[in-house]
Amino acid sequence: MSLPAQTASPVLCIDIFWGPEVLAGAALAVVDVLRCINLVAAMRTPRVTDPVTWRWWCARGARVPQSLPQGSRWRGRASMVVVPGWHAQSGPHLDQLVTQAAPSAARLAQVHTAGGLVAGLSTGVALLGEVGLLQRQAVVPWPFVGPVLRHAPGVALVTDRPWTVDDRVWTCDSPVLATEVVLNMLSHTPVAELAMAAAHVFLHSESRQQVAAGMALGGLPRLLPPGALERARRWLEDHMTEPYSLSATAQAAATSPRTLLRHFASAYGQSPLDYLHGLRVARARVLLETTYVSVEQVGQMCGYQDTGTFRRLFARQTGDLPAAYRARYSLRTSRKRWVGVA
Repeated sequence: MSLPAQTASPVLCIDIFWGPEVLAGAALAVVDVLRCINLVAAMRTPRVTDPVTWRWWCARGARVPQSLPQGSRWRGRASMVVVPGWHAQSGPHLDQLVTQAAPSAARLAQVHTAGGLVAGLSTGVALLGEVGLLQRQAVVPWPFVGPVLRHAPGVALVTDRPWTVDDRVWTCDSPVLATEVVLNMLSHTPVAELAMAAAHVFLHSESRQQVAAGMALGGLPRLLPPGALERARRWLEDHMTEPYSLSATAQAAATSPRTLLRHFASAYGQSPLDYLHGLRVARARVLLETTYVSVEQVGQMCGYQDTGTFRRLFARQTGDLPAAYRARYSLRTSRKRWVGVA
């Protein structure tokens, strides 16, 4: 998504529930995601109005602590609502918290009826059941299955995954999933591409961890575990920017090229060359997201002397040409702003 130079109002408005015994960590995790999205948007387009904002929706009689981060003001109805859940001591305690919040919870159904998105994190799932939003299936925290079923007797329990979405209603069994769940919700909104950029920062990515560590550590020697395939794989990683040589890779693995091809495909589902392309594209993604290096230089830093070949292989794996990928997922501010030029 390409944001305009300046927007008159936020693209997306989110209500976050607050009240007695609320899971503050989960609530603030939601805010952290939204602030990251606004930061990425500002880095890409200086002086842009925050594309997302939030307000604290309180249970009747509750007050929002002044220390909580505030979003930019807006008027009107939210298009997304998140219930972080409570520190419930028992089933009856959760029932009490839900009963206290229920008179203020009509907006959950209103937002959903208007086409908006609703999430219940951990014990917050019970409030969704109380207002009739759990019609088919939900993930429920295991210590509170009984209380949730009292508030949503017809719901089917999903037990093979930590969170799920059904008819624009997200439910999960743990407050530590708040970041992942909210990022997934945002992927269904007008700020989906900004949410993807934020996901690259907040969610674990083994390939990015390996690429970043390799770039930082440079050519430091590493101990290789035994095994021809592992030696071949490590050879490709250590010589990523050099011209590909099947014979050199096989020699490093102490086997023949033909044998290496057969066993490498059996173990990894691809040829050594395809594996090398995957490594190079993973590195190119990081460089495009976080540096000012030109596309041509990125290709060369990843082992492609021909820019056309680099563009073609990058597009084959990502669905985007390098320049388009950078425009979508860049995590850096403009060069002028970085060096302090007005």
